[in-house]
Amino acid sequence: MNPRNWTLLPRLVAACLLLAGGTAHAAYSCSLAITDTGVIYAKGAASRIDSTGTVTITCNRDVAADANTLTYRIGADNGAHYSNPDRRVRLGATANYLVYSLTRGAAVGGGATCADTSNWSQVTVPANTMSGTLNFGAAATATANWGFCLRVRGNQGNPTAGTYTDAVNVTAQYPATVAGAITPPAILNYSIGALNVCVLNSFPTDMAFSYNSFQAAAQTRTQTIGVACSNGLPWTVAVAPPTGTLLSLTYTLTRLPVSGTGNGATQNVVITGTMAAGQQGKCPTATCSASQAHTVTISY
Repeated sequence: MNPRNWTLLPRLVAACLLLAGGTAHAAYSCSLAITDTGVIYAKGAASRIDSTGTVTITCNRDVAADANTLTYRIGADNGAHYSNPDRRVRLGATANYLVYSLTRGAAVGGGATCADTSNWSQVTVPANTMSGTLNFGAAATATANWGFCLRVRGNQGNPTAGTYTDAVNVTAQYPATVAGAITPPAILNYSIGALNVCVLNSFPTDMAFSYNSFQAAAQTRTQTIGVACSNGLPWTVAVAPPTGTLLSLTYTLTRLPVSGTGNGATQNVVITGTMAAGQQGKCPTATCSASQAHTVTISY
C-alpha cells in the first residue's frame, strides 16, 4: 500500500439569522480559476505524454462607473523546481526530477499546441502571456477561457517510482499595462506518476455550508476529484474523519465510488457532504462560522 494524502477543508457557516445584502464594485475586480492535471509516466518511456487544461478569467465591474471593455494578460511563473532552462516536477524532497514544458493557448476559447519547449511566462513578460479584451456589454461580469498544455518529455530514463509534483503560480494583470492590478495566484498543480502509482488530476477544495437553524431540508454539497492510476492497478479512496460536528451541527462526508481499477485515464470520485435537516446549532451571535480539516487518501 502506498497512501497519498490530500487535505480537504470544509468551511462551515451556521447562521441563526441570515441577512442578505448587495456589494457594489467601485472598480474592476478579477480572479482566475485553473484546472489541475496529471499523467502516468511509464518506465523508460520514449514517447512524450501531453495533458491539457483550461484557465478562466472572471472580472466584475461597476456598470455605472467602469467602461464595458477591459484588457488583460495571463501569465505563469516557472514553478517550484525550475532549473534554467527547464520546468521540472520533483519526487517529494528528493533530488529526483522529470522535465516538462508548459505552452499557452494561441487564442481565447481555443486549445494550446503542445511543444517540447515552454512558451508561457509570467505577466512581466507580455510577449509570452495570453492576452485579450473582455467585452461586458451591459453586464457586470465577463469571463474568458484559455487552453494550455503540459508535456512530459520522453527518454528520461527509469525514474524512481512515486508521484512527482510541481505547483505553478498563474496570475492575470488588468488592464494589460505595467500599472495594472494583478490577481491573487491560481495554483496549477501538475503531477506525474512514475510506474505503479495514482495521481490526482483535480484536487479537493473547500466545501462550504450555509445553514439556517431548524431548516426543513437537509443541505448537501458535492465536489469531484479525478484519480488517474496505472493500468490494472486497484485503488480505494477514503475520507477521514467521515463525519464532523461544528457549532453543534453534524454533517457526514461520503465518496462514490469507494474503489476502482486504474486504466491510465482519469476516473472521477464524487465527495458528498450532507448536513441533516432540523438541527438547532449553537450560535451566540447573528452569524457564526467554523471549519474542520478532512484528509482524502488514495490507497493502491
